[in-house]
Amino acid sequence: MGSMLEISPHPRWIDALDNFVAPYWQEALHSEWAEGVANTSLTVAEMRGWLLQIYPFIHTFPKFLAEALTKVEDDYSRGFLIDNIRVEKAHAEHWIWMGEGFGLTRAEMIDLAEGNRPVLRDVQSLTDWLWYVNAKGSLAEAVAATSYAIEGLTGDLARKVIGGFEAYRGHEGVDMKPKTYKWMREHVQYDDVHPIIALEVVKRYAISEKLQKKVMLAAKRSVQLLDNALMTSYKAYSVKKASEDSLDAAMRRNDRRSDRRLGSMAIGFPERRFSERRGRAWQICA
Repeated sequence: MGSMLEISPHPRWIDALDNFVAPYWQEALHSEWAEGVANTSLTVAEMRGWLLQIYPFIHTFPKFLAEALTKVEDDYSRGFLIDNIRVEKAHAEHWIWMGEGFGLTRAEMIDLAEGNRPVLRDVQSLTDWLWYVNAKGSLAEAVAATSYAIEGLTGDLARKVIGGFEAYRGHEGVDMKPKTYKWMREHVQYDDVHPIIALEVVKRYAISEKLQKKVMLAAKRSVQLLDNALMTSYKAYSVKKASEDSLDAAMRRNDRRSDRRLGSMAIGFPERRFSERRGRAWQICA
């Protein structure tokens, strides 16, 4: 991988790309999810939630890269994607180890990845977007959305949260052994390098102003969707969220019971005055 770091001077539009994505990137880095893991304030149940729900996306990630590989026209980009596919296949296994360390089972993670249970909507949106941009978009859009945005943001998130992540050692239900934090530690390294090489690929293929704008929008969309997926995944497994949902469900049940009670009450006949029509002269309207 080190031999591929042939960094060329950035054209001005790359600075524009970084500046365009920066607000969304920073929002993700300072999200409730990121702060919660970094401060060890997420519960173990919430940690299990995002580890479980994001796994199908991680499981599919090498296939996104394989779709982009079909568009490549130069050896540099081809070598990068082939090497990245190999690395990400290994990382999918490492994610399972991470989940197992927090009390999940391999079977339930694979079951979700194989579609036997539905993932959360925001996770599905993230997956659908990466499928679409890699299958239907240009190579520049695909690499920007996948290896620049997703891998780049993942690297920054890993560097932010790794201390807090490893501080879950000793929590009930957590086995913080080396296999548990292998994924997190490796992404501190790999996802520092991949986005740099990804930009070299993007620069080779985004040669028109129109395509450069598409690249910016693709990167932004990936950052936003990853942020949404992480936030939704941990909140869905929050005890507070479960309590609120139970309260909402109880209120809806009470509302339905009230509706049924109202429906069973006798309906009073309205007070109306009926005048005697017998003997009344007919009025003729012209």
